[in-house]
This record gives sequence, C-alpha cells and structure tokens, in this order.
Amino acid sequence: MNKPLPHHALPREHVSEHRAAPAWYEEFGSSLTVRSQFVLSGNTRDLYVSPTDPQQGFLSFEQTLWRLVHGRDIHALLLHDPVDGLRLHSECDPRLKRVLQSHEIILGNVAETPQQITELWRKVAEMRLIPTALVIDYSSHLARNDAPGLTDLFLTAHKQSRIPVPPRPKAAARAPLRNPTIWVADRAADLPDWFVVGNDDLREIVAELPTLEDRFAFARTLLPHFPPHPARRAGEIDNLLETFALQCDRHTLVAMRAIADMAHAEGLGLDRITDVIAMYRTGARRNPWKSPVLKSRMRNARDILTARVKGQDSAIDKTLDILMRSVTGLSGAQTGHRQTRPRGVLLFAGPTGVGKTELAKSVTELLFGDETACHRFDMSEFMEEASVTRLIGAPPGHPGHDRGGELINAIHKRPFSVFLFDEIEKAHPRILDTFLQILDEGRITDSRGATAYFSEALIIFTSNIGMFGSRRENNMGMNVMPSDPHNVVEQKINKAVQDHFRFELKRPELMNRIGHNVVVFDFIDRAAQGVIFSTILKRVFSVVTIEQEIDLRITDEARAELEHLCTQDVFDGGRGIGNRIETHLINPMSRALFFCEPGDTLEIALDRGATGRSRLAFHPAPASSGPSRR
Repeated sequence: MNKPLPHHALPREHVSEHRAAPAWYEEFGSSLTVRSQFVLSGNTRDLYVSPTDPQQGFLSFEQTLWRLVHGRDIHALLLHDPVDGLRLHSECDPRLKRVLQSHEIILGNVAETPQQITELWRKVAEMRLIPTALVIDYSSHLARNDAPGLTDLFLTAHKQSRIPVPPRPKAAARAPLRNPTIWVADRAADLPDWFVVGNDDLREIVAELPTLEDRFAFARTLLPHFPPHPARRAGEIDNLLETFALQCDRHTLVAMRAIADMAHAEGLGLDRITDVIAMYRTGARRNPWKSPVLKSRMRNARDILTARVKGQDSAIDKTLDILMRSVTGLSGAQTGHRQTRPRGVLLFAGPTGVGKTELAKSVTELLFGDETACHRFDMSEFMEEASVTRLIGAPPGHPGHDRGGELINAIHKRPFSVFLFDEIEKAHPRILDTFLQILDEGRITDSRGATAYFSEALIIFTSNIGMFGSRRENNMGMNVMPSDPHNVVEQKINKAVQDHFRFELKRPELMNRIGHNVVVFDFIDRAAQGVIFSTILKRVFSVVTIEQEIDLRITDEARAELEHLCTQDVFDGGRGIGNRIETHLINPMSRALFFCEPGDTLEIALDRGATGRSRLAFHPAPASSGPSRR
C-alpha cells in the first residue's frame, strides 16, 4: 500500500489544467492599490489553486497571500497570532529581520493586549522604505474579548488609514501607497460595525469554499493515497474522482485530504469513496444501513411492525416499500443526489391516534434496534418565527448561540437515526424552508457555521391534513369517514395533502421532495380496537403485578362492559382507548389498591347498583380463587 504523502508535498504532476484563481484572490488584488484595510473571512484555513505557477499545485492560505502581495512589490509579510506571536513569512528575504529590528519590531513577540497590537500596527504603518503587509490573525477572538484598549486599536487603524502619506521612495514606488493590514476573522460582523461599515478604506472579502473544478483537480493529487484501482474501462478513474469531488460539495480541500488519509488508514480504495465520506462525516466505521443483521430483520419486518401497530396493514405495507429502498440504497436512485440526500422520507397522514407516531417508533427500533434513535419534534412548538433558533441555533450575539440548535445537536450526536416531525402543517414557513434544504441537499448549516449531514437519517413527517373538509354541515365537517374504504380515504387525503402544500403553505417544491411517499392511515376498525384494548389492559395488569405485587382478576361481564366503554368512539383512535382505560379502570383501581397488601388478589366485577347504572367494582378476593383474567 502506498505511504500517505506529507501534507506539505502534494503531488503536482496530475494537477488539472484548470487554473482559475480563487475569487477572493482576484478581489484582494484589485483592491490593494486603493485600500489599506482588509477584513478577510470565510474559508481562510484551506488550500488554494496557485494562480501564478501551475507547478506549485495547491498552496496554503499564507503561501497564497504571499504570492499576491509579493506580486504587488510588497517585500515583507508579517503575521501575528495569539499563539506564535509575530513572525516573518518564510520566503521573505532574511535580511529584512535586521530592518524590522531597527524599527523595534521584535519577531516572536506575542502582542497580548490591544494596546500592544496598536503599537505594532503603528510601527508597521511607519515603515516606508520596505513595503510591508501585516496580517492580524484570529481577529474575531480579539474583538470578542472586549479588552481595554480595543476601541483605541480599531480607532487608530481607522483614523491613520485616512491621513495623507508622502509617496514611497523610488525603490518602492510600485508598491501600494500604504502598508496594508489584513484582519483575518471568522466573520466581518465580529469586528466593530463603525470600523467595518461605511469605511471607504476597508474592503470586506469572503473566501468561498472550493469550486467543483478545484475539488476535481485536487482529487487527482490525492490518487496516491488510495490503493491501486483496477480500472477496466477508459475513464473509470475520472468517474470515481468526479464522484469524490461531487460528494465533497461544501467541503474544504483540507477535508478532502483528511478523507483520503482516512481511506488510506482503512485500506479502502477509490471505488469505496462514498463509504469513506460517510465515515468522515459520521465518525462511525460501522454503517447500520449495511448491517447483515438489518437485512435479516427486514425479511421479517412486516411481522415486527404489525406486532406493535394494529389495524394499519396498508400503511405498513407502503412504509415497508419505502424502507426497502432506503436499506438497499435505492432511495433517490433516479436523481443525481442519491448519496447526499436522506436515506428516505415519509409523510404519515390520517386520523389522530391511529398509530402514526407508534409506527415511526417501531420503524426506528426495526432499523437501529433502539427506539431512542427516534428524535421527535412537535411542530406545534415551532409555529413562531423565533422558534427557528431552537432548531438551528441562535444567531451570533444572542443568548444560547454557543449551545447550538436542537436539530443540529441531535444529528451530530446520532447521525444514524430517525427524525420525526409531528404535525408538519403547523411549522413556521422558515422551518419549512429548513426541511426543504434537508430533503434537497441532505444538509443544513447552523448559526455557528457547522454543517450537519442527514445522508444517513430517515425523515418522517406526520400530519392530520385532509381529515376535515370545508363544509361543516356534512358529516360533522369530516372529509373522510370510518365507513370509507381504504382507496377512498387514500385518494381524499392524498389530494388534500397536495392542495395544502401547494395552495395553503405555498410550498409545492417541498411536496415534490416528499413525492409519492405519503403513507395514508385508516380509522381503526372494530377488530383492531379489540386487539388494542386487550394489549393495553394486559399491560396495565402486568404493571400492577410488578409494581404492587397484587394480582388482578376481572370477570367476563366487567371486561365486556369496560371494552364497550373504551371502544365506542372510533374517531379517537388507539390513543382514545388508552385514555378511556385510564378514566374507567386505572383511576378507580388506584384508590382500591391503597387498601390492598402485597400478595392480595383484587377482583374487578360489574356492579349495576340500585339505579341500574353499571360501574366497575373492586373487591379483595382469596389468592387461591383462580388466575387473573386479562
């Protein structure tokens, strides 16, 4: 296997003919003759195409900056950061060190306070014989400290840059009139507004992420990091390099190099680049989506899901079709974004309380073996614009900015998971825009600049859209009824969902991303109601036995009456059955349990009373009188 190349010796022989200089390079160069202050932010810790010498390959930020200023007859590049202090760029003439000493500019010194940086700035500004550029790195950290003297620093730089200066000596006549200062910041907004905004002598420049052409050219230089690939067809290597470049959209070249290093360390070839990129993003070697255990479970998936979700056979079948595509990696196979978009997307629509949330949790357990891998967000809590910050984080300067957003934190913590967004129709329009970006690009960037990837997540929306029509005088305003066959319910709800996204939410593009993945749930029929009732009743009896060590026995008559009370309203679904069991059984039984001791048996019978009104009655019974009826 090839040894990984040292990071300072990138191969040059395969570099693409593409030689467009970075946009920030051109903007900086054109402004250098008329401005002396620059705030440079964005992608400033990366590698860049050498615009002057194709044989140089890709250069660091410092090297690129040196090529630029040196080409404008600036002979010294001084760089200061709070760790290494002041240093002279390595390619500058070493004899300049004596000149700097004569101006009392001491290399290696760390300017720890704004006053010291102000003094350094003054000394560099006064150097007329040797054109010099000063880079003040990590300016954002300096500005955030709000240390004494900070205002004086920027005020000095602001004022002095406007004072007329005499021409340079003839030896330096081609250089810019003033020695430029380059403030390298996370964001221009980190520096004082009064210094940046409206300052004609200052230029804000944002270094963008590398283009597709840059990424493709750089991918070629990384070929030696990968084991030899047995390409059988002409152009196969180029196709793999193109895949590498395409899937690294919004990544730096430094990140691409790290991905190549990871491939080398894991012994994975270029034909496995998609897996390596996923490993880099998630930090996980094992991909649950490719687990043989999951494939085995998927063969029995219908039995697993129907064991928890009752009376929704059609919804489960359609859900399984979508999950099969997700597990086999065929979701979005007809598009060009298959590797970046979420593994799958579903919209569960239908009556309330019929198992939409339960099916989402069951799907999570099926896929990842753990129901806690389901991140649930109730969109009724995200109806206001201010709630957007809860998902993606507060803007800089606002409370909670350092904590990030709930959605971003969840995907970073557990990239292989299910994201459940309940009642999507209630979400604020800005949150819908966030959903659109997730479904379209498979990623979002939070307010701190960190990118979260959803390419290994399953997205599930739920909605009650389509349950009610516009005319209240018909069927109590219901658009669908329990008596409607499934195909009618599906047709009505699908149309209502389409219309709602297009005309009410005005987000047809979001509906397009969801596509035909709308899963329509039925009302729970009588048979399913009975199964749900029995399941909940058994669960209640089991809890009492475990927690209180008291056995419960219910008569057939009492059980039949309780089931009738709890299943009489089909519109409330399975959740309504649970609520009625709590009202008619759990609440009165809790009072009776206070008069029982561990080991007792409590009998539940039907008491018709003197008025003829039936109610459940609870009586202690001998422990040997027979097993409990559940």
